[in-house]
Amino acid sequence: MSERDDEPAEINLDDVSDDVREELARLFGAGGTAPEGSGITVEEGSAPAVPVETDAPARRVEADLITPTDLVPTGPGASTPVRDRPIVPIGDLSADSVVPLPIDPLVPVHAGGGVIQIVDDGTMPEVRDVGEVSRVLIVDDDQPAGRVADRDSQRSGRRARRAKTVGRGRGRVGWLRLGAIGTVAFTVVAALLASPIFAIRTVVFDGTVYTDASTIEDVRGMLDGSSVFTADVDLARQRMLQDPWVAEVRITTDFPGRAVVEVAERGPVVWYAGDDQKARVIDARGHVIAVLEGWPTKYLQVRGTGPSLEAGATTDDAYRAAAQLVLALPDEIAERAEALDLSPGGELSMFLKGGTIVRFGPPEGLQDKLVAVVVLLRRQDPSTLAVVDVSTGEPTVQTR
Repeated sequence: MSERDDEPAEINLDDVSDDVREELARLFGAGGTAPEGSGITVEEGSAPAVPVETDAPARRVEADLITPTDLVPTGPGASTPVRDRPIVPIGDLSADSVVPLPIDPLVPVHAGGGVIQIVDDGTMPEVRDVGEVSRVLIVDDDQPAGRVADRDSQRSGRRARRAKTVGRGRGRVGWLRLGAIGTVAFTVVAALLASPIFAIRTVVFDGTVYTDASTIEDVRGMLDGSSVFTADVDLARQRMLQDPWVAEVRITTDFPGRAVVEVAERGPVVWYAGDDQKARVIDARGHVIAVLEGWPTKYLQVRGTGPSLEAGATTDDAYRAAAQLVLALPDEIAERAEALDLSPGGELSMFLKGGTIVRFGPPEGLQDKLVAVVVLLRRQDPSTLAVVDVSTGEPTVQTR
């Protein structure tokens, strides 16, 4: 300090120790101001000066002090540099007037106490005067425990529904793929089975003695060239059954290209003459199996005149009973049987060689009647009998 009070005191910055600078920084901060009445003023853009004890009027400190970099905040949100702050008189520097720096240098210090909490819960925050608080505490309470659990449950439900939807979609796609694969496989197999590789080249008929030749050719044409796996044997069978002589048919196919047609023909038993004088050959069931211009000699005739039926038709019960009776004759009587007779009233009689007549009456109970005739003819010589009557159930005879 100069000995002359009327000249301004000059302070060399080099004479100021580091301890003094740190003390000044703690007291005033980066932008501190001297207390009013201290006799020292800080010019804008100047660093705080070292206080000088003097009774002289307030002087200006002309020296510019370089503020340490750790006292000047930089970067985003930094406070106004010291050089740009206005000049404020420095007041009393007593211990009571010194306010310590806040923890966060970016938050201003206020006289009031308390903490304001900014709660981010989606509601409007409570507005308080900034002068009533000294620091701000931000609490992120955006997701309370209950709400978080609800949202997690909702997310889980949505994920489950999406998974179920995706699963159903995948299931549908899977079934569609399986259906497409099955269709393609079926088409390929069907085409292979119907190919000429397995075509029927040989058709064999077994049991056809009286079957019409046109029927045989028709069935042969239906089977020849067809696949052994896909040949329509049912249709061929129905065509065979249309022949009056055919009673039953079985058709089988053999690998690689053969078909066998097994036929059971009807057996002719008796015949009768129709109104048109054509012979109708019938089997044991009364089916007309043939209509002939001439009269056959291999079968017994049922004398009388019957209906003019076409081949394949069925006669009445009287002709059917006559055919069944002939089939039931024992050999000893069948050798003697010459013909049958059916009266207009439906009574059945049989003529034996030698002129004996056996009267059966209505075509009922023929089995019992035939047993009585066999017993009687074995006991007596048929050549001595003119008539044997069993029509009433009680056999009677008339001798010659």
